[in-house]
Amino acid sequence: MTVFELCMFLIKRKRYEQATMQNKVNVFYANNQLKDDEYTQLLTEIDTQQTQA
Repeated sequence: MTVFELCMFLIKRKRYEQATMQNKVNVFYANNQLKDDEYTQLLTEIDTQQTQA
């Protein structure tokens, strides 16, 4: 399982609050563990989950 897949899994299952998960995604991106498009997808998914709440 890649970092991207793991993050998407956690976001979809709402395992963390929005701010906490966004911080985790930012750290993975800063450490070059996510590609630009993966980072964008994860942030979009986090925003979508926040909007649905």
